[in-house]
Amino acid sequence: MNTKNLKTIVIVLGITIAGIIITYVSANLFLAQVQEQQIYDPRTVFWRHIHGVGFDFDDRSTVYIATHGDFYQSVNGKPPVKVDEKRADYMGFNSPQVSDAPLYASGHSDTGGNTGLIQSIDGGRTWALVSEVSEPAVDFHAMSVSKQNTKIIIGLDSSKQKLFKTQDGGSTWQILETPLGISSIAISPLDSNLVILGTAKGLFKSFDGGNSWVKIKSYENLQVYAVAFDENDQLFASVETFGIVNSFDLGDSWNVLGKITLTVTSIAPDSQNNTIYLAGYSSDGYQEVYKFSYDLKNSELIGTNQELP
Repeated sequence: MNTKNLKTIVIVLGITIAGIIITYVSANLFLAQVQEQQIYDPRTVFWRHIHGVGFDFDDRSTVYIATHGDFYQSVNGKPPVKVDEKRADYMGFNSPQVSDAPLYASGHSDTGGNTGLIQSIDGGRTWALVSEVSEPAVDFHAMSVSKQNTKIIIGLDSSKQKLFKTQDGGSTWQILETPLGISSIAISPLDSNLVILGTAKGLFKSFDGGNSWVKIKSYENLQVYAVAFDENDQLFASVETFGIVNSFDLGDSWNVLGKITLTVTSIAPDSQNNTIYLAGYSSDGYQEVYKFSYDLKNSELIGTNQELP
């Protein structure tokens, strides 16, 4: 073999080896980038329990997520961002369907003890006491604020298992006689005297503002995890076995929309855009929020605490 041929072979071999090295390095860089995107997926938020979901009535591109420890916003479909300046446990969260209305919550402060009824006028960044309601202060695990009259608020105190109602924005309160096992409360946007309860034994309805109750025959003895009205008085519920259901006649008859991968514990319907925000937990225990079309056929993940592999 002459010198010229040997040089040619060496050059070819060098190019081949270099190509192999470049391919190997590029493949590993690409794999590292994919893994990094998976581990740090922006939809993964390290929240604990989600206690409520809602949206800004004046700017429906802003979604509110109340959790155990922090309060989040998702704007224009972007990943949720923590916005509260002081940690708390935001139970019984409500975002009333009224322009310029405060956000309401209850729960526990970062220093311990119950917060009573609290409100925020800056999108959840800061919170102020409205009323302790009773002594010691209440911890509302379920709550509803009337759209027709936002001074009317009904909340279930978890420790006393009593239903409290105010008609003057929190200055005075009355105790209502109620069924046991309440999980969710919804006041009709068109009639403040019409109240729906979701309970461990089905659904209950009141026509007199909560002074008396009748059992809705549908879904008797089934756990109802959440109930909510949209602005047009369409009623949605999350029911054991059936999933998400809706009613156009205040619960006299129901349509089964279907099951999703979550046990839904919070519902926020946006009738203007025919979308519904659903929050809850998966079979694996992950806490998640989704945006669905009204028929549940289309969905978008808003946030999850599941880390991707």
